[in-house]
Amino acid sequence: MADALGFALGCVGLSLADFCALTPSEFRAVCDAWGRQGERLEQGAWERMRLLATITIQPHVKKRLTPGQLLPLPCDRKRPAAPPVSKEQDMERLRKLVGKRRGAKTNVCPLTRQP
Repeated sequence: MADALGFALGCVGLSLADFCALTPSEFRAVCDAWGRQGERLEQGAWERMRLLATITIQPHVKKRLTPGQLLPLPCDRKRPAAPPVSKEQDMERLRKLVGKRRGAKTNVCPLTRQP
């Protein structure tokens, strides 16, 4: 759970109160959106690089090249979507991460022990 807190506060930029207020499915949605944003930024950098490479090499080849022909990228292929996770599966994963705590209140943040 400390890894999730570090990721939420350090990488994503959530406040501690916002992190503690999130449900597991909401936190997963935040993480997914943050990951997609990072992928888009990286993909954009690769796209610019391969376009520049294509422009640079084009005068030296007889056949007309496209950026995709010169440097195919993994993002050019379609990936299958991940299967959806139910709320019950989310809660079970959270219970495994937090561990069994006897007498804990459900509306208390497990890391700060504050509401």
